[in-house]
Amino acid sequence: MRLFGTAGIRGKLWEKVTPELAMKIGSALGTYIEGENVAVARDGRTSSIMLQNALVSGLLSTGKEVVDFGLIPTPVLAWGTRGHTDGGVMITASHNPPTDNGIKVFNGDGTEFYVEQERELENLVSSGEFRKARWDEIKGVKSEEILDDYIEAVLKFVNHETNLKILYDGANGSGSVLAPYLLGDMGARVISVNAHVDGHFPGRKPEPRYENISYLGELVRELGVDLAIAQDGDADRIAVFDERGNYLNEDTVIALFAKLYVEEHGGGTVVVSIDTGSRIDHVVEKAGGRVVRVPLGQPHDGIKRYGAIFAAEPWKLVHPKFGPWIDSFVTMGLLLKLIDEEGKPLSEIVRENIPEFYLTKKNVPCPDELKGAVMEKAFKTLSEILERETKEILTISGYRFQLRDGSWVLVRPSGTEPKIRVVVEAPNERRRDELFDLAYKTVVKEVERLKQSARA
Repeated sequence: MRLFGTAGIRGKLWEKVTPELAMKIGSALGTYIEGENVAVARDGRTSSIMLQNALVSGLLSTGKEVVDFGLIPTPVLAWGTRGHTDGGVMITASHNPPTDNGIKVFNGDGTEFYVEQERELENLVSSGEFRKARWDEIKGVKSEEILDDYIEAVLKFVNHETNLKILYDGANGSGSVLAPYLLGDMGARVISVNAHVDGHFPGRKPEPRYENISYLGELVRELGVDLAIAQDGDADRIAVFDERGNYLNEDTVIALFAKLYVEEHGGGTVVVSIDTGSRIDHVVEKAGGRVVRVPLGQPHDGIKRYGAIFAAEPWKLVHPKFGPWIDSFVTMGLLLKLIDEEGKPLSEIVRENIPEFYLTKKNVPCPDELKGAVMEKAFKTLSEILERETKEILTISGYRFQLRDGSWVLVRPSGTEPKIRVVVEAPNERRRDELFDLAYKTVVKEVERLKQSARA
């Protein structure tokens, strides 16, 4: 039974994610984890408290003590788990719609469960062979407030004061309980929108894709801020607009930090996901480092395997010196520090340091049960068409065609939603559009064909 996708367990409430499942996960985790206690926390979704209570019941049934961190961002749960407890669980569906929810599991050092651990936990859930504590072994739940301590830790790590003017968009997610205060404590002048927690996400869709937050560009220009920062529902993702109101491509943000860390270390390995682009390779190799690509959802695995000094996926950056988890708050703090130390507007820093590539990404709706067949057919078609141009094919998290002119085409199934993602990058817009048209239409055609076959 496969429960975990690329980022924990996630799906529609009552269809995939239920209180019954949450209780089983709690029982399995309490059986699996060695030690005395497990931390739990939740995002602001309407169903999160229900699922948390069910999961806590499962944990308690195995004799574990539960430490309740309350409603907090996911990075805070990871930080709080390290040094406080023997494991941690976050109830969140991250950037998914409000109809969804999910469960993310962490080790006692703050790392997300590794792939092999997820499989072992799934097997335990399937078997139902859970530890059952005697009546006199059952412990309780204690609440701990850790937000202030976490803010203090980030401020100490970033070690910088600023007077930049920041526009912050919290997506009505759990980041709203922290980000404006962290930025304010750094000395920033903060203007907040969508910064009250509401599980209906009334302000905008929680995923910080450009199409969901494009209005921030105009607000940046109207308000005269130095940059805008947007988060997702559980505040592990971060998106950025410069002082001109231009959206920074996710790879550009990654490249900025990759360059910073490689120069600081005089080399080193940067781990990035399969769907990241060539501008990262360019700046890392120029600075004397190397880039390694890993499957989606496995930056922590990559850090462990390659000893990486920095790791990232689009919107999600890991700063190993602070901790081995995705942390948007450290990212925003260091970004403000970078701008001040360079003494230039963000747009100028990007223009001087990061080369321009042209990227397009779009999702094709696809039922989960058809994903495998669609991927197989699309791969066959694209392999034949692109055969003469292909330099290498990477087969992690889908198929990535590395072409001889520096372009690349990625087709991969979403691990959390009924979609297939198509990503294309090229040195110029015409080439990008040509390749994207080919890849996108190929996937759409196969989805429609297989849907018709299933109906027949």
